Amino acid sequence: MLTPQLDQFIRRMPKVELHLHLEGTVSPRTLIELARRNGVPLAATSEAGVAALFNYRSFGEFLSVFMGLARAIVYGEDFERLAYELGLELGQQQVRYAEVMISPMQHINRGVDLREAIEGAMAGFARAEREAGVTVRLALDYGRGYGTEAAWQVLEVARATRELGVVGWSIGGNEIGHPPEPFAPIFAAARAAGLGLMAHAGEVVGPASVWGAIEALGATRLGHGIRSVDDPGLLVALRERGVVLDVCPTSNLLTGAVGSWQEHPLPRLKAAGVALTINSDDPTFFHTTLTEEYRRAAIHFGFGADELSTAVLTAAAASFLPHAARTALCTRLAAELSALRAELAV
Repeated sequence: MLTPQLDQFIRRMPKVELHLHLEGTVSPRTLIELARRNGVPLAATSEAGVAALFNYRSFGEFLSVFMGLARAIVYGEDFERLAYELGLELGQQQVRYAEVMISPMQHINRGVDLREAIEGAMAGFARAEREAGVTVRLALDYGRGYGTEAAWQVLEVARATRELGVVGWSIGGNEIGHPPEPFAPIFAAARAAGLGLMAHAGEVVGPASVWGAIEALGATRLGHGIRSVDDPGLLVALRERGVVLDVCPTSNLLTGAVGSWQEHPLPRLKAAGVALTINSDDPTFFHTTLTEEYRRAAIHFGFGADELSTAVLTAAAASFLPHAARTALCTRLAAELSALRAELAV
């Protein structure tokens, strides 16, 4: 139950977000302005028209809209603007740390310079950090549908931009027909380069996708992972290995991965002792925010201050920050959460 005290706690509590796509945070207004400036035609030319595109009957429809609208993002300054606007928004939600994904291949295939995109994004995040106090790092989320060969080129850019703030490597895109196992050598190289490993898995494909991500790829975090609930042995493995599921509840409903709030596997995953975080995925595309996802977890799953605080601390501990910075973040968040809970008596 979302009491007034719990609602205030959710609004004010320090947060961490680990599953967030930069392209999916662009506001309709910014998208239209970028499209006009860059000469990119869109399926809609008004803010209301763009917003009307954010209705999907399947995960495939969502991907089509996502990729179509992302064409408007072309230059480093575009990525800088998106990152700056996102950083300010995260700061307003009391987010202390976030790891944000860029989907490289859809940009590379349009002739976008990936390093320029990364430099632009990190410049925007640095500016937002100075103004709003939120720290943001990047992960490259390689689209599995592009095959393995092109991934090596993207990984080289990731290696070369670690000093700029690239901390993670992931695969995303449509799981159907694109299992994780062929990407094992690339993930091994990413691990050797010092990048944290995560993968979209178990969103629209069942446990086999999750097993592949944790065994063949060695991913320590999974985007979504909700279909793990279909395999009791997998739940044991996730719990014992400490693999973290970055769950995005509203996203799962709007892409059709889950039929209703009542059917969402998150409560069963939690009951099985699997480590979970709560995230917004693509907030513009799914009409949500991280704060709203926390509210919905309270309303639909019965999460209280204990469960929400645990989700924040789990996210901090699962981040791809260096050990000392990760420890400092966990310590800071624990102190802030404790003080706020004492103040609000929740």
